[in-house]
Amino acid sequence: MIDEKIIKKILLTNSEINREKILNELALEKYKTSNLINDNTLLRLIGTRYGVKSKLMPNFDGKLSISDLTLGLYNVSLMGRIVAIFPIKFFQGTRPGKLVSLIISDKNNLLRVVMWNEKAEYVASNKLKPGQIILFSKGYTREDPKGKIELHISQKSKVDILQNNVNLDDYPSIRKFSTNIGKITSNLQEVHLIGTIKKVFPVSRFSRGDSSEGIVLRFILFDKTGELPVIVWNEKAEQLESIIKKNATILLVNAKVKLTSSNSLELHATFNTYIDLFNETKE
Repeated sequence: MIDEKIIKKILLTNSEINREKILNELALEKYKTSNLINDNTLLRLIGTRYGVKSKLMPNFDGKLSISDLTLGLYNVSLMGRIVAIFPIKFFQGTRPGKLVSLIISDKNNLLRVVMWNEKAEYVASNKLKPGQIILFSKGYTREDPKGKIELHISQKSKVDILQNNVNLDDYPSIRKFSTNIGKITSNLQEVHLIGTIKKVFPVSRFSRGDSSEGIVLRFILFDKTGELPVIVWNEKAEQLESIIKKNATILLVNAKVKLTSSNSLELHATFNTYIDLFNETKE
């Protein structure tokens, strides 16, 4: 829902524009960013063009922990261990570009980091890998479509790979944040877990309403506490088909928990889910 308070602030200090003009600019920014940025975040950016400074937009120079982050911070420095790297996404518009998302950890939390355009090349060129400790400088915080805080890294930001004088205990692997399968309940919306594949079912293909073909990949994942079915859809199923093999140990980050019509649990891999082979030495 659009925050009318932001629009009101812009109108109060700019008598020459109206609400329609602001909404048109919002629509243009949404088009430019392929709807990847929250409406209210874009409104705040539009507000800065008209001299409206949000109280949620202070400069914050210095290293923070993930738990310190709030919406609308600029000039943020943050360290973390990479636990997941998503595929690069390309988007079109008046200014075509690309982005890549990472999941990083510090001592107590996980955070999504979004790297834009030339900064995405750090991943494209394999400079960044899971397990590395990274210092992000001059980043800014934004809100994702679910209201969670993200750190964004743009042209002005810096990305440094740290190898010395780092206390690894302050940047644990994903294992600290993973949930045992036996402790997963329907009250959990998303979980991170490490498990071994017990059984893989044949890939299913189906016709969508627009006559295109969809793909479903199903397998059973287990650990010492239990087992659960995992459902992977469409493009992600195609990407993972080569690594989803019996007895493979895999990592899932942001797997969605669903309750079936028979009141049993299953995990779904959405566009927001990271799945890869798990190697303890690289985490």
